[in-house]
Amino acid sequence: MNLKNLLSVSIKIAISVGLIWLFLRQIELGDLVGSAGRISLQKWALGVLLFALSNVLGAVQWAILLRGQNIRLPFRTVLTIYFVGVFFNNFLVSNIGGDAVRVYDLRSLTGRTTAGFAAVFMDRFIGLFTLIVFCTAAFWMDPNLWTPGLLWPMAGLAASIVGVLCFGFSRRLSGWTLEVCGKFLPGKFILVLGGIRDGFIAYRHAYGLLGRVGVVAAAVQLSRVAVYFVVGSGMGLGLSYLHFLVFIPLIAIVAAVPISFGGIGVRENLGSILFARVGVAGPDALAMMFLGYLAGITASLAGGIAFVVRRSKEGEEAH
Repeated sequence: MNLKNLLSVSIKIAISVGLIWLFLRQIELGDLVGSAGRISLQKWALGVLLFALSNVLGAVQWAILLRGQNIRLPFRTVLTIYFVGVFFNNFLVSNIGGDAVRVYDLRSLTGRTTAGFAAVFMDRFIGLFTLIVFCTAAFWMDPNLWTPGLLWPMAGLAASIVGVLCFGFSRRLSGWTLEVCGKFLPGKFILVLGGIRDGFIAYRHAYGLLGRVGVVAAAVQLSRVAVYFVVGSGMGLGLSYLHFLVFIPLIAIVAAVPISFGGIGVRENLGSILFARVGVAGPDALAMMFLGYLAGITASLAGGIAFVVRRSKEGEEAH
């Protein structure tokens, strides 16, 4: 690890530690332990299973997108790569590290870096798009949750999505953007933008494929929201699923910004702020967010096991 990467990792860890410390200053540790201790182990185990199910569905979604790039692999292979990617997303400092692993694995298997990158980017983008749709729909169903503090971030995210869609699906706009950006941005960055554009273009008229992906993406995100709903239910919080459908996507979007170690600290603080709006005490919110995150971590361990087994087999073949 070079000095630049070491500094970046150190800053992210410091941000996570600082955010957790800031929050813990405002609550009693005994209250936090008591909140976590109320969880039903059966409900928490159900949360682990729901997250594992969402990963399987996520692999189905990605397999469909890969076919859109004319990459056809056995589903077992896609499933393994996907689980390994989720594992590294959770255990690397940046929660996009697993995406790089997926692109690398695809290149190793198919030799197609650009197509693999495009499929991974579209997989991420569709997940983000689905989260925003769910947030907007849930807000509309319960207008009492609307506040300027939430409205403006949502509007900004929606505008960003529209901008990416226009860039991706319009050859003229994307060509002009690449030409302008090429005058002052590094060549590697332009190549990445070009890869994103090419990925969108490949799906532009694949209406049936996008329809199937949309259905699966909805199931993926609903399952991941349900993880926290089940954990909250297991703690006896008595919240509506609608509240989770509003708050968890927002938390997931913000936690995905690579400013902390795996979103730790950001996730817990934002969860406490948002769930306080529906009467959840700080220790309960922090415990719920951590236990939900722990359920995801536990479910993703299968990817770590698959990675170790694969490396072991590669080592044996090399000898």
